[in-house]
Amino acid sequence: MRILCLNSNMKIARFINENLHHYFIRYGDFIPMIFTDVDEFNDFEADKKFSYLSICDPSTETIPFYYKQIKKLMSISDHVYVDLSEPGIRYEENGITLYTPDFINKFQKTDNVTFFGNIVINVPINRPCHYVQDMFYEGIDIYKTEPLCIKLLNKLTNNPKRKFYWELMCSHNVKLYNEIKKHNVFAKTFTTCHALGISHWGPDVKKPTGTEVSTGSGAIYGAEKFQVEINNLRCTDLIDPTIYNESFYSCVVETCLPVNDVFSEFSEKEAKPIVAKRPFIIVGSKDHLKAFRKLGFQTFAPVIDESYDNEPDEEKRFHMIFEAMQKLTQQDPKDVYSKLKSVLEHNHQHFYDKTKWNKELLDAWHQGYTPVI
Repeated sequence: MRILCLNSNMKIARFINENLHHYFIRYGDFIPMIFTDVDEFNDFEADKKFSYLSICDPSTETIPFYYKQIKKLMSISDHVYVDLSEPGIRYEENGITLYTPDFINKFQKTDNVTFFGNIVINVPINRPCHYVQDMFYEGIDIYKTEPLCIKLLNKLTNNPKRKFYWELMCSHNVKLYNEIKKHNVFAKTFTTCHALGISHWGPDVKKPTGTEVSTGSGAIYGAEKFQVEINNLRCTDLIDPTIYNESFYSCVVETCLPVNDVFSEFSEKEAKPIVAKRPFIIVGSKDHLKAFRKLGFQTFAPVIDESYDNEPDEEKRFHMIFEAMQKLTQQDPKDVYSKLKSVLEHNHQHFYDKTKWNKELLDAWHQGYTPVI
């Protein structure tokens, strides 16, 4: 455990909004002076004041509220740190569709605000947006610490005979589902699309009924809505052995695909095959794989044809992905895994290497304190 002490006799106050994503609070190796009431925070006399705000439900309706809240906190704080817990922001303003970089660029280059999120932004922005590795909601170690997750991982087999080559969860991307149905690779793909009522729930990962909290016993299987309770497991973070054991590879679909390719978002969708040491394709924005490599991960070319990552047209990119999937089905999966062994091992180790992740976020939270152990 890291022990922190105050750098000086400086009095430091911190404001946290009630929706703050738990990543700041998780590092409980010191007890800072925390306020949750903005008026009390404003009235309190301190040498330094820092505010921490989370945007967890971005929409056309909520973005104006968050903007005003950030501006107010900027006026009473030395610095404001904004956690984009839902980093793929998409909203409408004056009939125009805008995204995360547009929101950040509402602020000036000299403003006292910094952003964090599990996102790589591909265009110039006025204020920093530091990458945060929070692909799993409860942290990267859930498949090492949560009994339910450990159980699921241990149920994965090396069965050489599987019904499908690929698994693809289209979720709410109806367009993607309709397009893959037209391609020959559809017959070789375990495909679901929740938006069309085409779902799969096995005996290990049951359909959530609401906002249940994991007890770690396996009796409760996940949560559907955004929560911050300790030990909560999102259903989407759970690997389903009945899907993985019937397919060799994953085609993962990111939630927000900006039409102008201004950012690349990462989530549990990439984390699950990384943890399971499984090759995958990403249905995302143009240059999504390029952004993934910027984070220190490796991708699977030339074993998998990744030329789709360079295609700006979404529909063409979909069909290039289907072709890459089809090509891989013509190879023996045993040979594929052999060729990609070093990549799978690298990504697995890199994912779990905590020295590589979240330095800027931790520095923002621990400022004013230094480690003594």
